[in-house]
Amino acid sequence: MGLTQTLRASGSLRTCKPSRPVFTPVPVRAPVCQGRQRMVTVSAVKQWPDPDFIKETLEQFPEKGIATVEEARCLFSSGGYTWLDVRSELENDEVGKVKGSVNIPFVHLKRVYDPETKDRVMKKTPNPDFIKMVEKRFPKKDVKLMVGCSNGKAYSIDALEALEEAGYTNLTFVRGGYNAWFRIFDNKLNRRNYGEYQERYDGYDQLSMGDSCGIHASGAGFDK
Repeated sequence: MGLTQTLRASGSLRTCKPSRPVFTPVPVRAPVCQGRQRMVTVSAVKQWPDPDFIKETLEQFPEKGIATVEEARCLFSSGGYTWLDVRSELENDEVGKVKGSVNIPFVHLKRVYDPETKDRVMKKTPNPDFIKMVEKRFPKKDVKLMVGCSNGKAYSIDALEALEEAGYTNLTFVRGGYNAWFRIFDNKLNRRNYGEYQERYDGYDQLSMGDSCGIHASGAGFDK
């Protein structure tokens, strides 16, 4: 079963969220109480740049096919993968992009005037040259590509399906898309610091578990 068939069968795109981090029990010493010591267990999150997590991730892909943001960071920074951003040029310009990513739009978006609503609305049209543009940029069909749209729902599965049909073999779907990535990493690829709390690979941050959001298939807006 191909990657897109797996995605459709599992319904991954209908419930696409950044995955709950993987926890590993780590024994630590508790404070001494009444002359006795006891062992307690705390949970450490496996995240980039934990060397063991990077090693495990690189061993799992491309066979695993679907990557969380933390896994995608490993593939992007240590696995030789290219982030193929299939959002429109408009989204890249107005919302932002992953540093070092390649934007080849699966659709084109532009604002046009709607006489019925008397307002400017988004008009979406397919990019008929999507595969030609990918093949021009990536002529080798075994290139390692991570494919992501705004939220993992808008264009990713159709883009992956087109790429599979065109013969590309090392494809990975980025769960949550650009919005999930941007919530964790900034434009310089640093992990975000939320006030006094900073997301770290050896800590847990509730912010990394929110729903993905952003421009949906209807092209309604650019909210992160």
